[in-house]
Amino acid sequence: MRHRPSYISVLFSKSLSNSSFTPPKFESFQCVGWIQSAHGIRGEVFVRLYAGQADWQDAAEGLSVLLKGTTALKNFSVHKMSAHKDGLIVKFDEIRDRNQAEAIAKSGVYVSESLLESGEGEPVFLKQIDGFAVCEKDGTPLGKITGFGSNGPQDLLKVQTPDGKEALVPLVDAFLVHIDFDKHQVTMDLPPGLFNLEE
Repeated sequence: MRHRPSYISVLFSKSLSNSSFTPPKFESFQCVGWIQSAHGIRGEVFVRLYAGQADWQDAAEGLSVLLKGTTALKNFSVHKMSAHKDGLIVKFDEIRDRNQAEAIAKSGVYVSESLLESGEGEPVFLKQIDGFAVCEKDGTPLGKITGFGSNGPQDLLKVQTPDGKEALVPLVDAFLVHIDFDKHQVTMDLPPGLFNLEE
């Protein structure tokens, strides 16, 4: 059975270490967090997630890791994975003790982009609308989605306006009218003045 993400699944909504850090990109993979530290004595690690949650957790049989000082992803098989605070406690088959776990700390964690795509009728992941145009319900163009943010309870679209400014737009049911994947366009019904919010 296919996993179902929560309504708005955030990727890069808030970096818990450095908001200006941009992880290296790899084709067909998305960075979802990093190994913060070893956890316990049996080789478990604590993976801190940018989104604070992992809607893809049940479907992931393995994780790809960008080890410190390397330029290629290394695949690790997941023996066990469980939610913990704003991340995951993960036991890899390949990591057998705390020393090995400490050796892979501060490494980036990636998952296949196939795990981050919702099916028809399912809620969408923010990554799926990255780069989409944003317009008002009357067709007035507002700009282009260049990233995502969070103010805590709400997810935010970072929208670059035609004049080069950046506006933060709450992505909530009350404002969202329609997402057109064919046209790569998000239609919203925003209260007067809301779009003037700038970072």
